[in-house]
Amino acid sequence: MEQTRKPARKPRAATAPKPAAKQAAAKGKSTVRMAAAKASAKPAGPSPAEREAMIRTTAYFRAQSRGFAPGYEWEDWLAAEAEVSAPQAAASPPKPRKAPARETAKSS
Repeated sequence: MEQTRKPARKPRAATAPKPAAKQAAAKGKSTVRMAAAKASAKPAGPSPAEREAMIRTTAYFRAQSRGFAPGYEWEDWLAAEAEVSAPQAAASPPKPRKAPARETAKSS
């Protein structure tokens, strides 16, 4: 019996992918990245308009609790701002600082 061998394959020349294929590949990767980013993203705080409305309401209730006595509007507003901002500050801890570079001891 005669053994038949398949001829060896010739190596293919490397061809650059077509632009449409590149875009499709990049698009698939970016959607995966975006989905992962959305899943791991922390919920954002209130919008500036919502935050102002919360401060306004809190300041109103502070003024109401003191009988709307005139002359304390700024204190009410600033205290309300601090009260509204406190939960946001506690939710996002500050980023750690880098340690300062150590100086090497010089021998004299």
